[in-house]
Amino acid sequence: MKHITIVLLCIIALSCKEEKKQIATPKNTKTETTTSNQKKIKSVETVDKTVNIAFLENVKSLKNDTSSNPIATFKTEASTSAKEIIHLNKANISAALDKAKNFKYAVITVEDHTIVKLDLHDCKPSGSWSACMPKAEGYIKKGELIYQNDYANNIIGLPGRQDCQLYLF
Repeated sequence: MKHITIVLLCIIALSCKEEKKQIATPKNTKTETTTSNQKKIKSVETVDKTVNIAFLENVKSLKNDTSSNPIATFKTEASTSAKEIIHLNKANISAALDKAKNFKYAVITVEDHTIVKLDLHDCKPSGSWSACMPKAEGYIKKGELIYQNDYANNIIGLPGRQDCQLYLF
C-alpha cells in the first residue's frame, strides 16, 4: 500500500498543470488531483476500514477468532488498514504515544504472541521504557490466549528484546 502511495505521489508531482483539492469526509480524507485534461487521479484512499477489525471495538472478540494464531491474523489485517505503523523502541516510545493520542485506536503487538489495545487517558511512569506507559487490555498467547488488563509495560515486557509495533487507526 505504501508503494502504491509513493508511485501515485510521483505521478502527481511530475504531472503538468495540476490542481489539488482536499475533500474532507467524516472519518477519512481523500485527495483528488485534476489535470488539464480533466482526468481524475485518486490517491489511495484512507477509508476507515477499522470496522472490519473486531478487536478494535471489543478486545475480547479475539477469543472468537478461529485461526491458529489470531494475533498474526490481526497483524495481517492491520497492516493494510492502519493509518500508521510505528516500530517501537525506548528512544521513540514517548513521541509515538503522543502521536497516538490523535487517533481513535492504538494497538501494540509484540512478535505474534502479544496484542494490547491502549487507553491513552491513563498512564503510569515506566523506568524501563522511560515513558508514561498507558493502560492496556489484550492477550498474551502461551499455547492459548490469556487475557491481560494492566499497564502496557507490564504486558509487553522490556524494550529492545522483541519486535514491538504500534498500529494507529
